[in-house]
Amino acid sequence: MLQSKYNALVSGDGACAGCGEKSILRSVATLTETLMRPVFHRKANRLNAKAVQLEKEGLKIFQELRLKDEKVYQLFRKSILHLIMGFGTEDSKETDKNISEKFKGSDADIIQALILVLKTEAANHISLRAIEGIAPNGMAAMAMAAHTGCNTVFGSTPPNNPHPYPWMNSLFQDGATIGWLIGESFIRDHAARSVIPERLADLILGKFENSFAENDYFRFTHFTDTYMTDDEVMELPKVWVVGGDGGMGDIGFQNVSKAVLQNRPNVKMLMLDTQVYSNTGGQNSDSSVMAGGFDMNQSGAATAGKLTEKKWVAEAFLGGHGSPFVAQVSLANSGSLYKAILDGLCYRGTAFYQVFTTCQPEHGVPDHASPEQALYVRDSRGVPEFVFNPQLGESFMEALNIKGNPNYMGDWYTRPAPITKVPYVYTTAHWAFTEARFRMHHKSVDEAEVNGKIQLEDLLQLITQDDVVHRRFLNPNHRSYIPDFEVYTYEYKDDGKKRAHLLSRQMVLFCVERRKSWRMMQSRAGVVNADYKAQKDLLAKIDKGEMTREEFLNRTLNAEVTV
Repeated sequence: MLQSKYNALVSGDGACAGCGEKSILRSVATLTETLMRPVFHRKANRLNAKAVQLEKEGLKIFQELRLKDEKVYQLFRKSILHLIMGFGTEDSKETDKNISEKFKGSDADIIQALILVLKTEAANHISLRAIEGIAPNGMAAMAMAAHTGCNTVFGSTPPNNPHPYPWMNSLFQDGATIGWLIGESFIRDHAARSVIPERLADLILGKFENSFAENDYFRFTHFTDTYMTDDEVMELPKVWVVGGDGGMGDIGFQNVSKAVLQNRPNVKMLMLDTQVYSNTGGQNSDSSVMAGGFDMNQSGAATAGKLTEKKWVAEAFLGGHGSPFVAQVSLANSGSLYKAILDGLCYRGTAFYQVFTTCQPEHGVPDHASPEQALYVRDSRGVPEFVFNPQLGESFMEALNIKGNPNYMGDWYTRPAPITKVPYVYTTAHWAFTEARFRMHHKSVDEAEVNGKIQLEDLLQLITQDDVVHRRFLNPNHRSYIPDFEVYTYEYKDDGKKRAHLLSRQMVLFCVERRKSWRMMQSRAGVVNADYKAQKDLLAKIDKGEMTREEFLNRTLNAEVTV
């Protein structure tokens, strides 16, 4: 990943200080260059070597073919004239006529044309100087199609654009479709300029050991990536489709869904998940979380905020969208992030990434905090990490990996407090304490003020997402009742001291929703969650009248119930 070996970016950017998006964009660009540049250079050396070999013996082998099999010779000659030298027309008979009337060259001219194509493509891959001031290093290894959003504002504000490869942006919803079409054009060019010429060269250099027939001519003239080998697909330039959760998961979701389903071998998609429409002022998107806290999220006496569960775009592509590579990763674990990017780049199909990216002004966090917030949101089940690799099998249990999350077998991660190392349950609320956008949903209070109130970790045992859907949590006589700001938990500061927080009803619901989503993910991965089973056993007792809500909450030993 040495910058001296290539240029993933050629200038700075205009992002907010500490923006979580730019680190991810840098990772994507750098890893794509790191992976593909040596691939391009090896390809160039290979094509040059074959061109040199053709110069030495290509014409002789071609003329020997004519003596050996005139029919194969004429068909192969037609293939080069059609595919390499531009004499092809709409059908085979018209092509024959066009060649007969217009081509006046010799066999040497035909072989020389093939040699020139190989040498030109080799030069394109290793010697092309595409950007003024940049050392020759070969053609662009990628292109980027961006949905309008923060990434396009800080990434390409005239007169500056840091991307040293084809880059464009369209309106919120169009980037995925345009990226897909750019990918198709790369496939077409790659076939015409690299794959087919090299295969024709291989036939000559192999002295036509494998017979050449009408079916081969037809396939070459109707060539698609379907007929490419895995190595030929790997050498394709990649297309990165980039956008925010609004552009790709909300207003542009249908376009993204359509592009993902195509499973094109060189299209990779990156959703920068800030959970809001960041560049237009922090409005709610479908990916906004239940607790809200954004500019256009209602919160007050009449309503506590949105009850809509967060739309998990990456999870939506685990089913009903064919066989894409899907990953939900972040800077919480850079190793997992990099591996997922590289695995997706090498996958012969679409790869989709949902990456949590802190937005400092909208989330209300310090400029240095992006990696820390990614860690908090992962550990709290706010945005769990997973990788879905369809190459590993045809069941979720084989293809889905959630082991990058702490305590992936249970509901919550038990985290040691700073300094004191006192273990405590790290819920979604604990992550929320670190971001100012959730400030309306918790109050820091003296410990004496929580006497007689309900501890969050206990109350969560009495509620399911079904209780939320049916609004039972508003019924004071139901076990799932959530009194507003009558629920508390503890935050542990960096100095090891604990601080009590009273929580809004919405914050409790947020924890329930995140736990439910996590449990669904666990079940897909084949994980049996003992905490969930314990809760179901408890609720069965209460719902049968064998235990009351009050008896459960008034117990003296919290450890008697698994949280």
